Amino acid sequence: MSDDDTKVCPACAETIKKAALKCRYCGADLQALAATQGFATEKILFTGRPATIFSAWQWVAVVLTLGVAYLFYLVQRIAIKYEITTQRIKIERGVLSTTKESVELFTIEHYDIEKPLGMRLAGFCMLRLRSSDASSPRLNLYGIANLESLADTLRECSLRERARRRITSIIQP
Repeated sequence: MSDDDTKVCPACAETIKKAALKCRYCGADLQALAATQGFATEKILFTGRPATIFSAWQWVAVVLTLGVAYLFYLVQRIAIKYEITTQRIKIERGVLSTTKESVELFTIEHYDIEKPLGMRLAGFCMLRLRSSDASSPRLNLYGIANLESLADTLRECSLRERARRRITSIIQP
């Protein structure tokens, strides 16, 4: 066998054929190992800030205050930065001094999507997350385009992380 026909087993480090589906030494399922390792890498799903104006009522406030409210909403937007990955949600808050909050997806237990009238008219919604993390029991994400589809992706990633870490949830009545 030449070196082009072989590879190293990721489980036991023995040399096996490149086309092998199962290691002949340790019996590891190579396809399952490759799939698990693919999920272990963290990928960014969304990074950015919420929209400056994400509700119809904010537009009304901007018009009534002749644009002054827009500056207020702009500062609020600058004060929040989201980074959502396949394993965690990071929220940075503040303008001059900042606070970073990070919540692992496997700790998120419940996803609620709320569509108040003003947000619905502007094409946005709010995602409320409940977590088992004591430092961040509730998170609110808003002002993100296509937040509903992102919520579905987050739920799938959360379930995948729970399975990868072998965590089961206990539902309390």
